[in-house]
Amino acid sequence: MFSFLKASSEDAPQKGKLWILLLVALLGILLLLFGGSAEKKQEDPLDLPDTQKEDLTAYREALEERIRKLCESVKGVENVCVMVTLERGFSAIYATEWEGDKESYVILGSGSSAQALYLGESAPTVTGIAIVCTGGDNATVRRELTSLLCAAFSLSSTRIHVTERGP
Repeated sequence: MFSFLKASSEDAPQKGKLWILLLVALLGILLLLFGGSAEKKQEDPLDLPDTQKEDLTAYREALEERIRKLCESVKGVENVCVMVTLERGFSAIYATEWEGDKESYVILGSGSSAQALYLGESAPTVTGIAIVCTGGDNATVRRELTSLLCAAFSLSSTRIHVTERGP
């Protein structure tokens, strides 16, 4: 059947090498067939619990609505659509104190009831704003909206884009 597998005792070292080569080839084929077949879980860019995602979505939508109203109050701007990009989720803020050159959390209680002093949460940072509106093709309107949003959110003008709404 496989004449190349029939070898004399003189060809024994070559026969061993051939078997190793065949096994490596078979292993390679099996890895190609079955190695990539497992579905890979797509990672969420914001790997947060569902309740935090809901809070973040509500915050972003409220922010977009406020920006929309602000932009529509500018002369020559109508029919505004806003998209905001946020850097992270909400961040917990804890009280800290300095001991020499080392910073540490302020701890209340002792033993198993010891907890860091919680002060509150900070809102996510706005990292970009996109505006699509009627009037966005006018250079003066674009400049005005960009300046307004730069001042309101302490963003550079490169983080804000204003464009004309399509038909």
